[in-house]
Amino acid sequence: MQQRRIMAALAAVVLAAGLSACAPEPVTPPKPTTSAPPTTAPPSPSETPAPTTEAPTTPPPAPWERFTDPRITHSFEIPPGWSVQDLGSPNDMGIVQLGVFDPAGTQRLVFMNQVQGLGGACGALPPLAVEELAAQSVDIPGYVPTADTTGLQLVGPKVVFRAAPVAEGVIASLALADDVLPEYCMYYNLLHTDAGPLLFATRLQVDNYDPSSQWLFGSMEEARAYQQSEDYAQLVRILGSLRIAG
Repeated sequence: MQQRRIMAALAAVVLAAGLSACAPEPVTPPKPTTSAPPTTAPPSPSETPAPTTEAPTTPPPAPWERFTDPRITHSFEIPPGWSVQDLGSPNDMGIVQLGVFDPAGTQRLVFMNQVQGLGGACGALPPLAVEELAAQSVDIPGYVPTADTTGLQLVGPKVVFRAAPVAEGVIASLALADDVLPEYCMYYNLLHTDAGPLLFATRLQVDNYDPSSQWLFGSMEEARAYQQSEDYAQLVRILGSLRIAG
């Protein structure tokens, strides 16, 4: 009986040893890995944004000035660098005649508050085929049209660019006017006011007598192209700024 117990115990020991040999070895779980955040390389010199600099400020253009004369109630504006000179009066009847000069000293416009002594014969000269290349209506403070409209067709004040073909090219004028021109060998640039005819234009009389002494363009196309210039815009603004009163 004792021998059986010994044998059974030995068998249990052998069986336990066999099971221990066959059991898998414990596996140590891998340590969790952490990846470092990606490093950003500094920008190359070519990629580095250039410092911003503010553009230099352009000074505003100088303001226009309003010319006045104590002898008259009329006034008008002139650009910076332009001037107005007294051209003298033809008589002592209160006529004021002024010239408007550009910075180069060239007379560009003439003003006269009362125009007298108009009229002239054409003789054998043909009438001018005058074309209004541009006409801009303007409001002139103090303008009152004349009550005597004999021989006139008034249409209201306007800055008008007129041109007429002649043998030498195209004669032109830029003026304040308020009438429709008749067919004639000449025309006058006038405002017909209740105080008498008023002149503010590049020229009083435009005629076919001596075109070479007047404002002459090579062609009508050249005259039209001139309307796109800064010089044209300045003259239009000067003329349109006239005030007869106020």
